[in-house]
Amino acid sequence: MSSGNPPGDFPFFDLSGLLGGLGGRDPWQQAAELAAAIASDQGAEPNLDPVKRMQIEDLARVAELQVGQAVGVTLPPGTRPTAVTRGTWARRSVEAYRPFFERFGEALSAGMGQVGPATGSDLEAAMTGGDLSDLTGQMMGQMFATLGPLLVSTSAGTLLGHLGQQALGQYDLPIPRGADGGGSGAAGPEILVVPSSIDDAAAEWGVPVDELRLWVLLHELTVHAVISVPHVGARLEALLVDFASAFRPNEELISERFGSITDLSQLQELSESLSDPDVVLSLLRTPAHDLLVPQLDAMVATVLGYVDHTVATLADGLIGSHDTIRTRFRQRWIDVAPADRFMERLLGLEIDEHTLARGDRFITGLVERAGDEGLERLWGDELDLPTAAEVDAPGLWLARIGHDGDELGDGAFDVPDDLSGLDDTE
Repeated sequence: MSSGNPPGDFPFFDLSGLLGGLGGRDPWQQAAELAAAIASDQGAEPNLDPVKRMQIEDLARVAELQVGQAVGVTLPPGTRPTAVTRGTWARRSVEAYRPFFERFGEALSAGMGQVGPATGSDLEAAMTGGDLSDLTGQMMGQMFATLGPLLVSTSAGTLLGHLGQQALGQYDLPIPRGADGGGSGAAGPEILVVPSSIDDAAAEWGVPVDELRLWVLLHELTVHAVISVPHVGARLEALLVDFASAFRPNEELISERFGSITDLSQLQELSESLSDPDVVLSLLRTPAHDLLVPQLDAMVATVLGYVDHTVATLADGLIGSHDTIRTRFRQRWIDVAPADRFMERLLGLEIDEHTLARGDRFITGLVERAGDEGLERLWGDELDLPTAAEVDAPGLWLARIGHDGDELGDGAFDVPDDLSGLDDTE
């Protein structure tokens, strides 16, 4: 954290940190070490208590039996929740999220062809005239393209280290993890849970620790069951990869933002600006993102809505503090630190109150109109996945998949007030 950012800030393009840390080693190995160091408080985290590991394993068997009764999904054979430390969670997550970060880095490199190199004569002419502003966008674009991949790996370690400090499990964010730890499509059998973070959250929320452990296991296994449906995991992963791949240096915006820099002594101001993730992403966003956002929002809202409904059904009568846990867990998505929010924005995950409410309304409307049959059909076929417009009008989705309209009841085809999504051609 050589830029000296306050705790909770995330130095994305930390030039001094990058230049000071280059040593010929594998940048992703360094990223994993950095993530583990941040998550474990520089190695001060104690080893995993074997008793807690066994407690998690015992509760996992109960959770697996419960999720086995869920409507619409089936746990893959061999699924096993595994208790790990915060440091291990962070280290393993670097490898899991590496494909998304690499695509982001590749996108920055691809932008080099659009921006074009600034030549020595360009720089000489600008300095002779005493004004460097004309070259700002061009040179910044070159920096993004040339240093971007290295900066991305360094930043991945910092980001996932921050996430690892509070992560309860593998699916705090609904992001697929491949069987090899990376984004290879099919979900692997292992699900990481962090007992120390669960214990801390239970104390903070005032709920029995065993109840929170069981709730987290139900949540993790349910998300895993959904993402393990081949076409669901593949669709979600493809959208996330496409979003990360769509970033490009925007020369015009870069010039507007940094055009006032006319003296090399102002580079410190530039470095500070580039430590702000919102600034960085705003300079890299493209029209392709506007096309992907509705699809990704709809997919994430549907997954979260289904998981919330299923966990609530399974926890009813089993976990007395379910309502409190549910409320506090959902609040974690809404009230997040800038460092944690950046991961979502990098992949296009805008999980907020609107996203959660949207998913809730879709699943509630589906169950009211079609009961368990609607849930059974939800993940049954790739072509049946709801579009953005259908997430806002579940009756439309039920009609498209051929559910008997006579069973839908009055108001089944209610159209939302906002019709902007009805031209969706997904």
